[in-house]
Amino acid sequence: MPETPARFAPLYIDFTFKRVFALEHHKLLLVSLIETFLGPFLQARITDIFLLPSEQINKTKKSRAAVFDLHCTDSNGNRFIIEVQISKQANFIGRLLFYIGQTITNLVKKGKKYKFDYPRIYSLSFLNYEPEPKNKNGDIVHHIGLTDIKHPQKRYNHIHIALVLLTRFKKTLEECKTTRDKWLYLFKNLHKLKRIPPRLNNNLFRTVFETAEICNFTESELRSYEANMKYLNDYNNTIEYAREEALEAGMAKGMAKGEAKGISQIAKTMKSAGEAMSKIMRYTGLSRRDIMAL
Repeated sequence: MPETPARFAPLYIDFTFKRVFALEHHKLLLVSLIETFLGPFLQARITDIFLLPSEQINKTKKSRAAVFDLHCTDSNGNRFIIEVQISKQANFIGRLLFYIGQTITNLVKKGKKYKFDYPRIYSLSFLNYEPEPKNKNGDIVHHIGLTDIKHPQKRYNHIHIALVLLTRFKKTLEECKTTRDKWLYLFKNLHKLKRIPPRLNNNLFRTVFETAEICNFTESELRSYEANMKYLNDYNNTIEYAREEALEAGMAKGMAKGEAKGISQIAKTMKSAGEAMSKIMRYTGLSRRDIMAL
């Protein structure tokens, strides 16, 4: 049977993310997202938020899959840089620090003397991959800040980086109790749903479904959506091909290693049984020197 077309666009692609969160009349969604994932680290609750031109952050064609999608400030003057990232990128933390540095440079008040009383800078990134596969400690959200190395309790609140690792969220919808769980579930599964589940059918999340519904896109939006999906499919196919190539190479290496070990064991058994050296050499293909070393 042919696959049923998706009703909703994935929330973790650049196009849908901006369509849902970068609209003036969607401020409540943006505030909910920020407070859900950065709440304990905010100076105060956000009473209002204002979108800033994303062009303030330099971008290149090569970093197209890793651009910052939203740049905004709250009523307290704090700055937020928010993005979704679907493809793995080397030196990702270094890249975040570079763009945070650019934002700080634009905020520093210039005069006879520089004043470094700039507001706090928050970076919130939703990653659809494992940044460090060798360090899977199970945490879904990682918070990174400035601390005194010898006295970690001493924190400097100038910048705060939060990484949300979508790949680590495994809950079913029935297991989602908190707003954080529900946001994570939507990031992982919005494009798989055919209707609005009762558990998510409220004023906050209903707007997400209406905005991400593909039949509501204009022709121009549909082209942008399809371009994003083409990139995503190309990326997934490339990763799958690389995984299969690595698996085949690993299997071949493992078989060769296993075969060598098996031959050595046969030779060792024949030697213990007192078989003639010439016979062991003929059966295993090993040299006299290799057999003597067993």
